[in-house]
Amino acid sequence: MHLSLALTATLAMLVQQTFATYTRGVVPVLAPAIGADLGVDPSHAGTYAALASAAAMAGSVAVAAPLRRWGGFRVAQVALALAGAGLAIGAPGGAGPVAFGALLVGVGSVVSTPASSHVLARVVPTAQQPLYFSIKQTGVPLGAALTGLLAPAFAEAAGWRGALLLSGLLCGALAVALQPWRARCDADRDPSAPLRIAAFGETLRMVWAPALAPLTAMAVVYVGLQIVHMTFAVVYLVEVQGRSLAAAGALFSLATLIAIPGRIFWGWLGGRIVPTRIVLSGIGIGTAAAFGALAALPRGAGEGVILVALLLGSATVMAFHGLMLAEVARLAPPGRAGPATGGVLFFVQIGQIVLPALFGLSASLVGYRMSWAAFALPALIMAGWLASRRG
Repeated sequence: MHLSLALTATLAMLVQQTFATYTRGVVPVLAPAIGADLGVDPSHAGTYAALASAAAMAGSVAVAAPLRRWGGFRVAQVALALAGAGLAIGAPGGAGPVAFGALLVGVGSVVSTPASSHVLARVVPTAQQPLYFSIKQTGVPLGAALTGLLAPAFAEAAGWRGALLLSGLLCGALAVALQPWRARCDADRDPSAPLRIAAFGETLRMVWAPALAPLTAMAVVYVGLQIVHMTFAVVYLVEVQGRSLAAAGALFSLATLIAIPGRIFWGWLGGRIVPTRIVLSGIGIGTAAAFGALAALPRGAGEGVILVALLLGSATVMAFHGLMLAEVARLAPPGRAGPATGGVLFFVQIGQIVLPALFGLSASLVGYRMSWAAFALPALIMAGWLASRRG
Protein backbone atom coordinates (compact mmCIF):
# COMPACT_ATOMS: atom_id res chain seq x y z
CA MET A 1 0.00 0.00 0.00
CA HIS A 2 1.09 3.59 -0.62
CA LEU A 3 2.46 5.22 2.49
CA SER A 4 0.47 8.38 1.68
CA LEU A 5 -2.79 6.46 1.97
CA ALA A 6 -1.64 4.89 5.24
CA LEU A 7 -0.78 8.31 6.67
CA THR A 8 -4.01 9.87 5.44
CA ALA A 9 -6.13 7.08 6.86
CA THR A 10 -4.28 7.21 10.18
CA LEU A 11 -4.81 10.95 10.54
CA ALA A 12 -8.48 10.64 9.56
CA MET A 13 -9.02 7.87 12.09
CA LEU A 14 -7.11 9.87 14.71
CA VAL A 15 -9.57 12.74 14.25
CA GLN A 16 -12.64 10.53 14.53
CA GLN A 17 -11.17 8.64 17.53
CA THR A 18 -10.44 11.93 19.30
CA PHE A 19 -13.94 13.30 18.92
CA ALA A 20 -15.68 9.96 19.50
CA THR A 21 -13.84 9.86 22.83
CA TYR A 22 -14.78 13.49 23.43
CA THR A 23 -18.49 12.69 23.23
CA ARG A 24 -18.25 10.14 26.07
CA GLY A 25 -17.13 12.77 28.60
CA VAL A 26 -19.24 15.82 27.73
CA VAL A 27 -22.30 15.08 29.88
CA PRO A 28 -20.28 13.94 32.94
CA VAL A 29 -18.16 17.10 32.74
CA LEU A 30 -21.30 19.25 32.50
CA ALA A 31 -23.18 17.22 35.13
CA PRO A 32 -23.13 19.96 37.80
CA ALA A 33 -24.70 22.50 35.42
CA ILE A 34 -27.19 20.00 34.00
CA GLY A 35 -28.15 18.78 37.47
CA ALA A 36 -28.68 22.30 38.81
CA ASP A 37 -30.98 23.20 35.91
CA LEU A 38 -32.98 19.95 35.80
CA GLY A 39 -33.09 19.25 39.54
CA VAL A 40 -31.08 16.04 39.20
CA ASP A 41 -28.24 15.05 41.49
CA PRO A 42 -24.93 15.33 39.55
CA SER A 43 -24.00 11.87 40.86
CA HIS A 44 -26.32 10.51 38.17
CA ALA A 45 -23.39 11.07 35.83
CA GLY A 46 -22.55 7.54 36.96
CA THR A 47 -25.92 6.33 35.67
CA TYR A 48 -25.21 8.05 32.37
CA ALA A 49 -21.83 6.32 32.13
CA ALA A 50 -23.43 2.95 32.92
CA LEU A 51 -26.04 3.40 30.18
CA ALA A 52 -23.31 4.32 27.70
CA SER A 53 -21.27 1.26 28.69
CA ALA A 54 -24.25 -1.07 28.31
CA ALA A 55 -24.93 0.28 24.83
CA ALA A 56 -21.23 0.02 24.02
CA MET A 57 -21.26 -3.71 24.76
CA ALA A 58 -24.03 -4.22 22.23
CA GLY A 59 -22.43 -1.97 19.63
CA SER A 60 -19.03 -3.63 19.86
CA VAL A 61 -20.37 -7.00 18.66
CA ALA A 62 -23.02 -5.63 16.28
CA VAL A 63 -20.41 -3.93 14.11
CA ALA A 64 -19.21 -6.98 12.15
CA ALA A 65 -21.90 -7.04 9.45
CA PRO A 66 -21.93 -3.25 8.83
CA LEU A 67 -18.16 -3.32 8.38
CA ARG A 68 -18.49 -5.90 5.61
CA ARG A 69 -21.30 -4.08 3.88
CA TRP A 70 -20.29 -0.43 4.15
CA GLY A 71 -16.57 -0.51 5.02
CA GLY A 72 -14.72 0.67 8.10
CA PHE A 73 -14.37 4.29 7.04
CA ARG A 74 -18.11 4.75 6.48
CA VAL A 75 -18.89 3.01 9.79
CA ALA A 76 -16.42 5.35 11.53
CA GLN A 77 -18.19 8.36 10.00
CA VAL A 78 -21.59 7.08 11.05
CA ALA A 79 -20.30 6.27 14.55
CA LEU A 80 -19.01 9.81 15.01
CA ALA A 81 -22.26 11.31 13.73
CA LEU A 82 -24.30 8.96 15.94
CA ALA A 83 -22.33 9.90 19.06
CA GLY A 84 -22.77 13.57 18.18
CA ALA A 85 -26.51 13.04 17.75
CA GLY A 86 -26.57 11.43 21.19
CA LEU A 87 -25.33 14.72 22.63
CA ALA A 88 -27.52 17.00 20.54
CA ILE A 89 -30.70 15.07 21.30
CA GLY A 90 -30.42 16.01 24.96
CA ALA A 91 -30.11 19.74 24.34
CA PRO A 92 -33.80 20.73 24.08
CA GLY A 93 -35.20 18.22 26.58
CA GLY A 94 -34.91 17.07 30.17
CA ALA A 95 -33.22 14.18 31.92
CA GLY A 96 -34.98 11.56 29.76
CA PRO A 97 -33.54 12.71 26.41
CA VAL A 98 -30.10 13.16 27.96
CA ALA A 99 -30.25 9.58 29.26
CA PHE A 100 -31.47 8.26 25.90
CA GLY A 101 -28.61 10.11 24.26
CA ALA A 102 -26.21 8.10 26.43
CA LEU A 103 -27.18 5.00 24.46
CA LEU A 104 -26.28 6.65 21.16
CA VAL A 105 -23.05 8.06 22.58
CA GLY A 106 -22.11 4.63 23.96
CA VAL A 107 -22.64 2.88 20.63
CA GLY A 108 -20.97 5.59 18.55
CA SER A 109 -17.94 6.01 20.78
CA VAL A 110 -17.13 2.30 20.97
CA VAL A 111 -17.83 1.46 17.30
CA SER A 112 -15.25 4.04 16.24
CA THR A 113 -12.45 1.75 17.45
CA PRO A 114 -13.23 -1.48 15.50
CA ALA A 115 -14.12 0.64 12.47
CA SER A 116 -10.75 2.39 12.50
CA SER A 117 -8.96 -0.93 13.12
CA HIS A 118 -10.68 -2.35 10.05
CA VAL A 119 -9.42 0.57 7.95
CA LEU A 120 -5.86 0.61 9.22
CA ALA A 121 -5.44 -3.17 9.03
CA ARG A 122 -6.16 -2.91 5.31
CA VAL A 123 -4.19 0.19 4.28
CA VAL A 124 -1.19 0.21 6.65
CA PRO A 125 1.69 -2.24 5.96
CA THR A 126 1.87 -4.94 8.64
CA ALA A 127 5.28 -3.88 9.90
CA GLN A 128 4.02 -0.32 10.42
CA GLN A 129 0.76 -1.23 12.14
CA PRO A 130 1.91 -1.15 15.80
CA LEU A 131 3.17 2.42 15.36
CA TYR A 132 0.23 3.67 13.27
CA PHE A 133 -2.37 2.05 15.51
CA SER A 134 -0.66 3.64 18.52
CA ILE A 135 -0.66 7.07 16.88
CA LYS A 136 -4.37 6.67 16.17
CA GLN A 137 -5.05 5.66 19.77
CA THR A 138 -3.53 8.88 21.10
CA GLY A 139 -6.98 10.17 20.15
CA VAL A 140 -8.25 8.72 23.44
CA PRO A 141 -6.21 10.95 25.81
CA LEU A 142 -6.53 13.83 23.33
CA GLY A 143 -10.30 13.42 23.33
CA ALA A 144 -10.39 13.33 27.12
CA ALA A 145 -8.31 16.50 27.25
CA LEU A 146 -10.58 18.23 24.74
CA THR A 147 -13.60 17.34 26.85
CA GLY A 148 -12.14 19.28 29.75
CA LEU A 149 -11.35 22.25 27.50
CA LEU A 150 -14.22 22.52 25.01
CA ALA A 151 -17.28 21.40 26.96
CA PRO A 152 -16.91 24.00 29.75
CA ALA A 153 -16.02 26.68 27.19
CA PHE A 154 -19.13 25.89 25.13
CA ALA A 155 -21.23 25.92 28.29
CA GLU A 156 -19.79 29.28 29.33
CA ALA A 157 -20.71 30.73 25.95
CA ALA A 158 -24.08 29.06 25.34
CA GLY A 159 -25.18 27.21 28.48
CA TRP A 160 -25.16 23.45 28.91
CA ARG A 161 -27.89 22.98 26.29
CA GLY A 162 -25.88 24.97 23.79
CA ALA A 163 -22.75 22.99 24.70
CA LEU A 164 -24.51 19.70 23.90
CA LEU A 165 -25.83 21.06 20.63
CA LEU A 166 -22.52 22.60 19.57
CA SER A 167 -20.64 19.42 20.44
CA GLY A 168 -23.09 17.34 18.44
CA LEU A 169 -22.90 19.62 15.42
CA LEU A 170 -19.10 19.61 15.58
CA CYS A 171 -19.02 15.81 15.47
CA GLY A 172 -21.51 15.74 12.58
CA ALA A 173 -19.48 18.29 10.63
CA LEU A 174 -16.27 16.33 11.14
CA ALA A 175 -17.97 13.13 9.97
CA VAL A 176 -18.95 14.89 6.74
CA ALA A 177 -15.50 16.49 6.37
CA LEU A 178 -13.90 13.02 6.29
CA GLN A 179 -15.95 12.02 3.21
CA PRO A 180 -13.31 12.79 0.50
CA TRP A 181 -11.14 9.88 1.71
CA ARG A 182 -13.92 7.34 2.03
CA ALA A 183 -13.70 5.78 -1.44
CA ARG A 184 -10.00 4.87 -1.22
CA CYS A 185 -10.23 3.60 2.35
CA ASP A 186 -13.38 1.51 1.82
CA ALA A 187 -12.39 -0.22 -1.41
CA ASP A 188 -12.95 -3.59 0.26
CA ARG A 189 -16.63 -3.07 1.10
CA ASP A 190 -19.24 -5.52 -0.19
CA PRO A 191 -22.60 -3.71 -0.71
CA SER A 192 -24.37 -7.06 -1.08
CA ALA A 193 -23.17 -8.44 2.27
CA PRO A 194 -26.17 -9.28 4.50
CA LEU A 195 -26.74 -7.57 7.83
CA ARG A 196 -26.97 -10.79 9.83
CA ILE A 197 -27.61 -11.08 13.56
CA ALA A 198 -25.67 -14.37 13.46
CA ALA A 199 -22.51 -12.29 13.10
CA PHE A 200 -22.78 -11.55 16.86
CA GLY A 201 -22.05 -15.15 17.79
CA GLU A 202 -19.33 -15.47 15.18
CA THR A 203 -17.57 -12.43 16.58
CA LEU A 204 -17.67 -13.63 20.18
CA ARG A 205 -16.41 -17.09 19.26
CA MET A 206 -13.62 -15.66 17.12
CA VAL A 207 -11.96 -13.73 19.96
CA TRP A 208 -11.76 -16.86 22.15
CA ALA A 209 -10.18 -18.98 19.43
CA PRO A 210 -6.64 -20.13 20.35
CA ALA A 211 -4.89 -17.36 18.40
CA LEU A 212 -6.77 -14.49 20.07
CA ALA A 213 -7.76 -15.89 23.47
CA PRO A 214 -4.62 -14.75 25.39
CA LEU A 215 -4.93 -11.27 23.90
CA THR A 216 -8.62 -11.06 24.76
CA ALA A 217 -7.94 -12.12 28.35
CA MET A 218 -5.08 -9.63 28.55
CA ALA A 219 -7.28 -6.81 27.25
CA VAL A 220 -9.96 -7.55 29.86
CA VAL A 221 -7.40 -7.49 32.66
CA TYR A 222 -5.26 -4.57 31.48
CA VAL A 223 -8.20 -2.29 30.67
CA GLY A 224 -9.90 -3.22 33.94
CA LEU A 225 -6.71 -2.33 35.80
CA GLN A 226 -6.49 0.91 33.83
CA ILE A 227 -9.92 1.90 35.16
CA VAL A 228 -8.80 0.89 38.66
CA HIS A 229 -5.77 3.17 38.28
CA MET A 230 -7.88 6.05 36.98
CA THR A 231 -10.64 5.62 39.56
CA PHE A 232 -8.72 5.03 42.77
CA ALA A 233 -5.29 6.68 42.47
CA VAL A 234 -6.52 10.14 43.48
CA VAL A 235 -8.80 8.70 46.18
CA TYR A 236 -5.82 6.79 47.60
CA LEU A 237 -3.64 9.87 47.65
CA VAL A 238 -6.34 11.79 49.52
CA GLU A 239 -7.55 9.10 51.92
CA VAL A 240 -4.26 7.39 52.77
CA GLN A 241 -1.52 9.82 51.81
CA GLY A 242 -3.28 12.85 53.25
CA ARG A 243 -3.02 14.99 50.12
CA SER A 244 -5.61 17.62 49.29
CA LEU A 245 -7.94 16.81 46.43
CA ALA A 246 -6.42 19.61 44.35
CA ALA A 247 -2.86 18.41 44.95
CA ALA A 248 -3.70 14.77 44.28
CA GLY A 249 -5.59 15.66 41.11
CA ALA A 250 -2.72 17.81 39.87
CA LEU A 251 -0.18 15.02 40.40
CA PHE A 252 -2.40 12.49 38.65
CA SER A 253 -3.08 14.80 35.68
CA LEU A 254 0.62 15.57 35.28
CA ALA A 255 1.50 11.87 35.32
CA THR A 256 -1.24 11.01 32.83
CA LEU A 257 0.37 13.17 30.13
CA ILE A 258 3.10 10.57 29.65
CA ALA A 259 0.50 8.17 28.25
CA ILE A 260 0.47 10.11 24.95
CA PRO A 261 4.18 9.70 24.04
CA GLY A 262 4.08 6.34 25.83
CA ARG A 263 1.55 4.95 23.36
CA ILE A 264 3.68 6.07 20.43
CA PHE A 265 6.87 4.67 21.99
CA TRP A 266 5.36 1.23 22.60
CA GLY A 267 3.97 1.25 19.07
CA TRP A 268 7.39 2.05 17.66
CA LEU A 269 9.08 -0.61 19.79
CA GLY A 270 6.56 -3.40 19.20
CA GLY A 271 6.99 -5.27 15.94
CA ARG A 272 10.06 -3.32 14.84
CA ILE A 273 12.58 -4.22 17.54
CA VAL A 274 10.80 -6.49 20.04
CA PRO A 275 7.89 -8.88 19.32
CA THR A 276 4.60 -7.22 20.21
CA ARG A 277 3.55 -9.92 22.67
CA ILE A 278 6.83 -9.45 24.55
CA VAL A 279 6.27 -5.70 24.77
CA LEU A 280 2.73 -6.31 26.03
CA SER A 281 4.11 -8.77 28.55
CA GLY A 282 6.59 -6.16 29.72
CA ILE A 283 3.76 -3.64 30.08
CA GLY A 284 2.03 -6.13 32.39
CA ILE A 285 5.18 -6.38 34.52
CA GLY A 286 5.41 -2.59 34.58
CA THR A 287 1.77 -2.33 35.63
CA ALA A 288 2.38 -4.75 38.49
CA ALA A 289 5.41 -2.71 39.52
CA ALA A 290 3.33 0.49 39.45
CA PHE A 291 0.64 -1.04 41.66
CA GLY A 292 3.34 -2.39 43.97
CA ALA A 293 4.93 1.06 44.16
CA LEU A 294 1.59 2.60 45.15
CA ALA A 295 1.13 -0.07 47.82
CA ALA A 296 4.61 0.60 49.20
CA LEU A 297 4.33 4.40 49.41
CA PRO A 298 5.02 5.48 52.98
CA ARG A 299 2.46 7.80 54.49
CA GLY A 300 3.48 11.37 53.81
CA ALA A 301 5.67 10.42 50.84
CA GLY A 302 7.13 13.33 48.93
CA GLU A 303 5.57 14.57 45.72
CA GLY A 304 8.51 13.31 43.66
CA VAL A 305 8.14 9.76 44.96
CA ILE A 306 4.37 9.80 44.39
CA LEU A 307 4.84 11.18 40.89
CA VAL A 308 7.27 8.39 39.99
CA ALA A 309 4.74 5.74 41.05
CA LEU A 310 1.96 7.45 39.08
CA LEU A 311 4.20 7.90 36.04
CA LEU A 312 5.02 4.19 36.01
CA GLY A 313 1.31 3.39 35.91
CA SER A 314 0.56 5.96 33.22
CA ALA A 315 3.45 4.74 31.04
CA THR A 316 2.20 1.15 31.18
CA VAL A 317 -1.45 0.43 31.92
CA MET A 318 -2.53 3.77 30.42
CA ALA A 319 -0.47 3.40 27.23
CA PHE A 320 -0.80 -0.09 25.73
CA HIS A 321 -3.98 0.27 23.68
CA GLY A 322 -2.63 0.95 20.20
CA LEU A 323 -0.21 -1.94 20.47
CA MET A 324 -3.01 -4.23 21.65
CA LEU A 325 -5.27 -3.23 18.76
CA ALA A 326 -2.48 -3.77 16.22
CA GLU A 327 -1.89 -7.26 17.60
CA VAL A 328 -5.61 -8.05 17.45
CA ALA A 329 -5.60 -6.98 13.80
CA ARG A 330 -2.53 -9.12 13.08
CA LEU A 331 -3.94 -12.25 14.67
CA ALA A 332 -7.50 -11.87 13.38
CA PRO A 333 -8.63 -13.91 10.37
CA PRO A 334 -7.98 -12.10 7.05
CA GLY A 335 -10.37 -9.18 6.58
CA ARG A 336 -11.80 -9.58 10.10
CA ALA A 337 -9.73 -7.07 12.07
CA GLY A 338 -12.73 -4.81 12.74
CA PRO A 339 -15.09 -7.54 14.02
CA ALA A 340 -12.29 -9.06 16.10
CA THR A 341 -11.63 -5.67 17.69
CA GLY A 342 -15.34 -5.30 18.42
CA GLY A 343 -15.44 -8.72 20.06
CA VAL A 344 -12.45 -7.91 22.26
CA LEU A 345 -14.04 -4.60 23.26
CA PHE A 346 -17.25 -6.41 24.24
CA PHE A 347 -15.36 -8.36 26.89
CA VAL A 348 -13.27 -5.32 27.80
CA GLN A 349 -16.47 -3.60 28.94
CA ILE A 350 -16.94 -6.44 31.42
CA GLY A 351 -13.46 -5.89 32.81
CA GLN A 352 -14.16 -2.18 33.13
CA ILE A 353 -17.18 -2.95 35.30
CA VAL A 354 -15.94 -5.92 37.36
CA LEU A 355 -12.35 -5.08 38.32
CA PRO A 356 -13.00 -1.57 39.72
CA ALA A 357 -15.95 -2.93 41.71
CA LEU A 358 -13.77 -5.70 43.14
CA PHE A 359 -11.01 -3.24 43.98
CA GLY A 360 -13.48 -1.00 45.79
CA LEU A 361 -14.77 -3.97 47.79
CA SER A 362 -11.22 -5.05 48.58
CA ALA A 363 -10.23 -1.55 49.69
CA SER A 364 -13.20 -1.42 52.07
CA LEU A 365 -12.25 -4.78 53.59
CA VAL A 366 -8.45 -4.82 53.73
CA GLY A 367 -7.43 -1.27 52.84
CA TYR A 368 -5.88 0.38 49.80
CA ARG A 369 -2.30 -0.78 50.28
CA MET A 370 -3.11 -4.49 50.30
CA SER A 371 -5.54 -3.97 47.43
CA TRP A 372 -2.91 -2.33 45.22
CA ALA A 373 -0.55 -5.23 45.97
CA ALA A 374 -3.22 -7.87 45.32
CA PHE A 375 -4.30 -6.32 42.03
CA ALA A 376 -0.73 -6.43 40.76
CA LEU A 377 -1.12 -10.21 40.51
CA PRO A 378 -3.54 -10.32 37.54
CA ALA A 379 -1.12 -8.15 35.55
CA LEU A 380 1.74 -10.54 36.34
CA ILE A 381 -0.34 -13.56 35.38
CA MET A 382 -1.25 -12.05 32.02
CA ALA A 383 2.36 -11.00 31.44
CA GLY A 384 3.54 -14.54 32.04
CA TRP A 385 0.89 -16.03 29.76
CA LEU A 386 1.80 -13.68 26.92
CA ALA A 387 5.53 -14.30 27.32
CA SER A 388 4.95 -18.06 27.12
CA ARG A 389 3.07 -17.84 23.84
CA ARG A 390 4.67 -18.30 20.45
CA GLY A 391 3.98 -16.27 17.32
